[in-house]
Amino acid sequence: MRKLPGAPVFLITLALFFLSGCGGLKNLLPSSSDKHYQRMLEQQKMKAAASEDPELPDKLPENDPEAFERMGDAYLKQGNLDMAFIQYRKALRIDSGRLGTRQKIGYLYLKKGLGAEALNEFNIVLAKDQRNTSALQGKANALVQLNRLPEAEKVLQEVTDIDGRSWQSYLLFGTVYDRQKRYEEATVAYRKVLDINPKSASAYNNLGVSLFLMGKYRESAESLLSAISIDPSNSQSYNNLGLSLFKLGKYSEALETLKKGGDEASAYNNMGVLYLEEKKYDQAIEYFEKAIEAKPSYYESAHAGLKKAKAALKSETKP
Repeated sequence: MRKLPGAPVFLITLALFFLSGCGGLKNLLPSSSDKHYQRMLEQQKMKAAASEDPELPDKLPENDPEAFERMGDAYLKQGNLDMAFIQYRKALRIDSGRLGTRQKIGYLYLKKGLGAEALNEFNIVLAKDQRNTSALQGKANALVQLNRLPEAEKVLQEVTDIDGRSWQSYLLFGTVYDRQKRYEEATVAYRKVLDINPKSASAYNNLGVSLFLMGKYRESAESLLSAISIDPSNSQSYNNLGLSLFKLGKYSEALETLKKGGDEASAYNNMGVLYLEEKKYDQAIEYFEKAIEAKPSYYESAHAGLKKAKAALKSETKP
C-alpha cells in the first residue's frame, strides 16, 4: 500500500460487545445523541486549536512549512493531537499544496471522530491524486464514521483494485459488512486480512465477533483466543471471548474472562445482562446484586437490570 511519508494511519476497527449497561447484546454502539454531543465538543476543541498561535522556538523559521510539519509530527508522537493540528495548519497556510500535511490533518480529524471534516480533507487530496491509496483509505474510514456504508464499500474496492494486499482495507471491509449484518462476507474479509497479515489481532478479534453473531460460538472462541495470544492487553477481546464462553455454557470461565476485560463489577454486571438475555432471571438477579455490591457506581445500570429481571421473574411465576 502506497503511503505518503510519515502519514499516520488511524484505522477504525470494529467496536463491539462492551456490555456496560442493561441494554443487552444489541446495545453495541453509543446513542446518536451521545455521538452528536461528543462531535460538538471535538469540533469546538479543533476550532480553538486552529485559532491559537503559541510561541515558537526562535530557531524555527516562520516561513518553513517543513519545520512546522516536523514539529507537528513531534507533537503527534507525544500524543498531543491538538498541538499537532496547529502545526500542520501553519504548514498549510504557508503552502496549501502540501498533500501529505493535509492528509495528516484528515487522520487527526478521524481520530477525533470528526468524519465530515476528515472527508473534506481527503477529498481535497484525492482531487489532485486520485490513486493515493492512503487518502482513499482515510476517505473510506470517514464514510464509515458517517455511516455511509455503501459509499465506503465502493471506495474500499478502489483501494483493493490498486493494491490487492492492502490488509487495512479488507479489515475495514469486514467492519462495513458487519454493520450491514452481512456476517458471512465479513468473515471472508477478515480471513483475507489474515492471509496477508497473520499477526493482526484486530482481524482475529473481529472474525470472532462475526462468528459469534452467526451463532458459531466455538469457532468464535478459537478466533478470540488467537487475538489474545497476539495482543494480551486488548480488553475488548477478553470481553468478546467472555460472551462466546458464556454461550458455550462455560459460565465460570466466562466470568473470569470478563474480569480480565474490565473489573469485577463490570464482569458481574455483564453476566447479569447475559443471563437476562437468556431469561435466566434468578441468576441475572444474583449477578446484578453482586455488581452493585462490588462497585456503588454500577448502581444505576445494574439496578435497572435488577428491576427488569425481578419483574420478569414475577411475571413468569404468576399462576
